[in-house]
Amino acid sequence: MSDSIRDRLQLEQAGFEQEDNRASGNAVPPTPEPAPSGRQLDPAEAKRAERKVASLFLLAVVGAVGFIATFAFFPFDFEDQYYEYYTPLLGIFMTLALVGIGAGAVLWAKTLMVDEETIQMRHHLNSDAADRAEAAAVLKQGLQDTGLPRRKVLGASLALGGGALAVLPVPLLFALGPVKNQARDLSRTGWKAGSRLLDELGRPVKLGDLEIGGAKTVFPDVEGGRRMPDSAAFIIRMRPDELKVSDTRKNWVVDGHIVYSVICTHLGCPVKLYEQQTHHLFCPCHQSTFDAANGAKVLFGPAARNLPQLAITVDADGYFVARGDFNEPVGPSFWERKPSYKEPTYDGTGK
Repeated sequence: MSDSIRDRLQLEQAGFEQEDNRASGNAVPPTPEPAPSGRQLDPAEAKRAERKVASLFLLAVVGAVGFIATFAFFPFDFEDQYYEYYTPLLGIFMTLALVGIGAGAVLWAKTLMVDEETIQMRHHLNSDAADRAEAAAVLKQGLQDTGLPRRKVLGASLALGGGALAVLPVPLLFALGPVKNQARDLSRTGWKAGSRLLDELGRPVKLGDLEIGGAKTVFPDVEGGRRMPDSAAFIIRMRPDELKVSDTRKNWVVDGHIVYSVICTHLGCPVKLYEQQTHHLFCPCHQSTFDAANGAKVLFGPAARNLPQLAITVDADGYFVARGDFNEPVGPSFWERKPSYKEPTYDGTGK
């Protein structure tokens, strides 16, 4: 039997013996208190440690204030050229808040609190008044050991850091309501009437650039358009007689060219695998299959909706332009999703 197991059994036996002696009225020998272990800080070192802990708690305040300020005064907007910094800023400030309060608590426990080993004896489940009084004394002593009663700076910074951490999720509650128009924001992308179709190198796509069976990814010709992941689209050229276009969408295609969103309606993976002979579009993540020749209708897989279509035309210079936004919200479904499409009126002349 190892020494550690033997010591534990002896302590447990001693605990039961104390309990039995207490129940029989016999004198109970006191249990020796464990002595604090570890290096004790001198007053100067303790003061430096206190300042470090307080600084970390204040860092949490900075993170929470930055998070709320970013959320309130720099809202996410595709039309803003700096919109791509919105989510990283929220992440950075949230990290500062969480790391500040967490690291401060760890440093506080390791440097300013008493480092000791505590032994809890096993005994019967019932507790008498003496045990409860002893427990209360231990709790009071624990409060003294934290240093809060005599370290006012530490207590104030902890209160600020904890309060900042508590209010950190408050802005997110407003994002769940109608005040931020999230359903509207999720229903629109960077495409606008008259926006030219740009390829991945930023070059506008012109009628005749694609051969029959060809396809390429395109983005809207707007500020930051090639960095808008929800606006990515796929233009495909087929023979006009291969397309099955409804009467209401006759003016959405040009000479066999048709454009769909590349974002899968299942979980948002990029749908860019095109099979020329069957005109099938494949999602590589979960094998959803869409019929590009028939409105990107779902043929197979977990996707529940067709890929949204982008109505296009050709401007006076022969370049493809959008007649408006996608006919419905792109990507996976959400509760407030509803068709927001209006029949486009752009005819390539700028009117």
